[in-house]
Amino acid sequence: MKFTSFNPGKSPSTLALALLAVMIGSGLISASIAYKMGHDALKGVSQPDANPAKRLASNANKDANPQEFVPLDEKKILTQVYNRINGRDRDEKSDPTNKDQQNSASSNKEPKSSQTSSEEASFPLKTSDREVSLEVVKATQKGGSLLLEVNLSNEGSAPVQFLYSFLEVKDKKGRPLSAIVEGLPGELPANGESFTGIVRIPLELVDEGQQISLNLTDYPAQKLKLNISNIPVR
Repeated sequence: MKFTSFNPGKSPSTLALALLAVMIGSGLISASIAYKMGHDALKGVSQPDANPAKRLASNANKDANPQEFVPLDEKKILTQVYNRINGRDRDEKSDPTNKDQQNSASSNKEPKSSQTSSEEASFPLKTSDREVSLEVVKATQKGGSLLLEVNLSNEGSAPVQFLYSFLEVKDKKGRPLSAIVEGLPGELPANGESFTGIVRIPLELVDEGQQISLNLTDYPAQKLKLNISNIPVR
């Protein structure tokens, strides 16, 4: 019998170890490259503050010093709206000397006592038409309003009707002023009786020392012309 010699060469275990070493090496190289790329990509990125305790503390500090609520001045708003509608703000802007003239006039005013006596001496102011009379007795200030005390009487033969929303109140430049009439009858009887009422004007719409006018007519005929001008305002 003839026997052949056996040459094992490289064993399977050696090949397996070599293959494992190659895989481990390539894995390490890949992990190193991936780590470096991720590290470079995250440069300059900071971790957000996810601590809820810090956010609560920050909100508590803000609530500890709240801002004071300041309500708007209703009178100032009404004045600005009126001036915008009637062009008064444009007049003041177009005349830069207006404010200087007002300051000069206020500094040269007479004492209040002499001014009051002069104004009181000009009252009452009266007008009449078709035996109907309108009289302004006095002007006073109360509760942020200018109050004109007026008398209205009818000595004619027939009653006269009035719609007091038709009452025109204007300043010295002819600009209309908002006004409310209180106490006067809608129908004025023909008995000569004098009825007293109040014309209420927001004081913010009236400049101190100026003069205003009243214009009243009957309704619906509109035949009467009761006009009083140059009413002094304190």
